[in-house]
Amino acid sequence: MEVVVWIIVASAQDVLCRRLAVYKPHRDVVTPQGTVRGYLTPSHAAYYGIPYARPPIRTDRFKAPEPPPIWDGIFEATHKIKCPQPDEDGDENCLVVNVFTPKRQTSLPVYVIVHDGNFQNGWGSYDPPDRLLKEGFVVVTFNYRIGALGFLCLGTAEALGNAGLKDQIAALYWVHKNIEFFGGNPGEITAHGVGNGAVSLQLLLLSGLIEDLVHKVILESGSVLAADSMAYDPLSTAYQGATALGYEGTSDTEELTKFYHNTPWKELVKIQELFLPCVEDGTSAYNLIDFNPIHRLKEGNYNKIPVLLTLTNDAINITESLDKPPENMAELLPSNLEFDDDVIKQRVGEIVKEFYFGSDIFIVDDVEQNYFDFYHDISFEYPIAKFALLYAALGSHMVYLMKFTMDRDESEEPRASSGIIMDNLYRGEEDDDAFNKMMNLWRSFIKLGDPTPLTTSVIPLIWQPVVTDKNDDKAIATIPTLIFGTELKMSPENQRLLFWDNIYGRFYKPHVIKQEHPDDVKDSE
Repeated sequence: MEVVVWIIVASAQDVLCRRLAVYKPHRDVVTPQGTVRGYLTPSHAAYYGIPYARPPIRTDRFKAPEPPPIWDGIFEATHKIKCPQPDEDGDENCLVVNVFTPKRQTSLPVYVIVHDGNFQNGWGSYDPPDRLLKEGFVVVTFNYRIGALGFLCLGTAEALGNAGLKDQIAALYWVHKNIEFFGGNPGEITAHGVGNGAVSLQLLLLSGLIEDLVHKVILESGSVLAADSMAYDPLSTAYQGATALGYEGTSDTEELTKFYHNTPWKELVKIQELFLPCVEDGTSAYNLIDFNPIHRLKEGNYNKIPVLLTLTNDAINITESLDKPPENMAELLPSNLEFDDDVIKQRVGEIVKEFYFGSDIFIVDDVEQNYFDFYHDISFEYPIAKFALLYAALGSHMVYLMKFTMDRDESEEPRASSGIIMDNLYRGEEDDDAFNKMMNLWRSFIKLGDPTPLTTSVIPLIWQPVVTDKNDDKAIATIPTLIFGTELKMSPENQRLLFWDNIYGRFYKPHVIKQEHPDDVKDSE
């Protein structure tokens, strides 16, 4: 039921406080925190900036979030907030959710979007995909701390690490506890992570701390097994970031913690170093990530839910002119490979160069395409396929893998912190054939956990799930993948995946779990 009120606006320049009546339809929602007032658009109700945790300021700046505030009266949910961005926009008091609900409210499925931004930028979108609202979904977006504020990993009590991931858990917990008041079903929550949002959801799944908070997951163009998804040496990142701001101390973690605490956030966002999720000190009771992701995947000791993984050609953008193969391929190998000596590294580089460019550098058909294939394989194709294969093992849940080969609409500006598939959910038109196919797949997966329970005139094939055979050491080459292009089809073999599986099987660099307290780390200089 829509409620209409008269809001009285007083002019600051009018000493007589003249009153202007403004007609504004709204919808009030009573939550355990207090009453929240959102305002109606023609298609939905929008609630902006609802706190899901207390402001992470002062001594809480790098800590896990505290429970949200409560209030008397009415909270005007009109606050469009960002966490601090590299362009100095935003505010530290930023741990909020935005909720968008269709006009009919009857225990609807919930769609939570976890934004991208390479863990350095981005925020919860201020507008929802209209088609999802038309489908009858409640849509939730939210902020989490990014950059140094979210991923400073020093292992100290004041800056243990992964605060941004802990924000995400708090946001998902808030959704689970509160979404029914907004018309959502807390037992039917799907999370869609884009890029590093997908990496975040994978880490949260492996942690086991979002069991019952999320029931299905869509992971777009991101994998925790990719080289740039997690930090190997977060202490060096913190030290180098501090020195870039004029810090002259040592790498002592308590000294660094004090520096970061006392530095204004508008200075911290200028740091060029990449702050990423880390494996935390193994001695703390407040750890979130105290495991090596690939080992946890192989163990299978975590709660498993239906997962739909996607990758797109939009993920790699080569801007430089590449007209000849690299002279030293070893320099381009992923940073999460480890070699006993430089001779072995150079030899592997030669093997990779021959695989992608051939043995005769004068007979190369399309050098730029070969570079694209190489970068796409190491950044997305292989790590996403490997995650799908490992996640599908040791369980009866369904795992689906899709490669989206259609190009982004160049006439449209890309949305901030979103991938091409998320863009399609925002911009797709009802008369667009490709968009309707996607919505059919999404609708079935969200409601049933199976994107193709049967064939239809729109979806004329069954999307085969990923099935793992422990005895098949070449399974990754034939992993079932839906190719979503001008038509739908299941993929042929991909020998490039097997090529990288053999390399990573021998040279993967594991993330080390520290057992000593990191304060014991001495300045190496």
